[in-house]
Amino acid sequence: MFYLNGGGLFTAQGRWWDGKVESLIGELGARVYNPWKESKEGKLRESPSGPPLRRQVFVSDRRGVDVSQGVVMLGEGGAGEVSSGTAWETGYAYARGKLILCARTDYRGPLNPMLRQCLFDGAVCSDLDGLREVAARAIERIRTSNAGPTSYEPRAHRSKIRKVFLSAPYFTAAEAAYVRELGRSLSKLGLDVAFPPGETVRRASLAGRPVPWSELFEEKVRSLDDCDAVVALLEGADCGSETSWDCGYGYSKYKPVFGVRTDFRSLGDLGGHVNLMIEESIVDSRLARTVEELEKLLYSEGDPRAE
Repeated sequence: MFYLNGGGLFTAQGRWWDGKVESLIGELGARVYNPWKESKEGKLRESPSGPPLRRQVFVSDRRGVDVSQGVVMLGEGGAGEVSSGTAWETGYAYARGKLILCARTDYRGPLNPMLRQCLFDGAVCSDLDGLREVAARAIERIRTSNAGPTSYEPRAHRSKIRKVFLSAPYFTAAEAAYVRELGRSLSKLGLDVAFPPGETVRRASLAGRPVPWSELFEEKVRSLDDCDAVVALLEGADCGSETSWDCGYGYSKYKPVFGVRTDFRSLGDLGGHVNLMIEESIVDSRLARTVEELEKLLYSEGDPRAE
């Protein structure tokens, strides 16, 4: 079974394209878990569509990834980015050992190279014919490996938080400087802070040097695995792909995820301030607005300065 992972389900055009992909996978002899049909159709416009519905959709979509052996990511979006919910589910799926396929027909730049590192065969399919070819190989791999479903069982007790992975965008000088400032604030709380390789990427890109994406991706995964928690800076109308991926990966590995958002914009009709997959995965489903609020959330998991 393949989980259909994409941000196009909110429009008739997107759902029409989802149907094309679903039919293609079916022709190859595999089933598709379509999250629109399973958890969203006819529900997202209900009034009120508040926290209970958001939680219901989150649990259903998370389960959809777990019962599937593969994920088809519809990686559309400008500047190589994908929607934050799509990136979260991809990170969650990768941590669960799912084969991840990608169809990206968007000509506004190649897929974010960090996300590309987690794809089956590293392939980004530019059309349905390419997806058919890659999906056929993936289905054969799944059959020969006897890959089965997984399950997510929240842990009753979390370990002491001593080291956090600070996930945030690094594309501008302002972003990079602010992340360092946030890192210093976390260090003052007695936490060891690990940073994603964004600064390395930024410096190499500005200097015109090649970026060792594969090495940096492996470094980031090791760093995430080594940390006790993830602190994610979730700014923007739609949170960045890499940060959203980190949240999904960390949550899948049973790391508590803490969200920081100073951006006052909301998602309008759907409620919430960030994509529901992200918001429902962070501790207490609460976004910290300041370092002081983040400190309180961290302390609710146990004082990181305690011996």
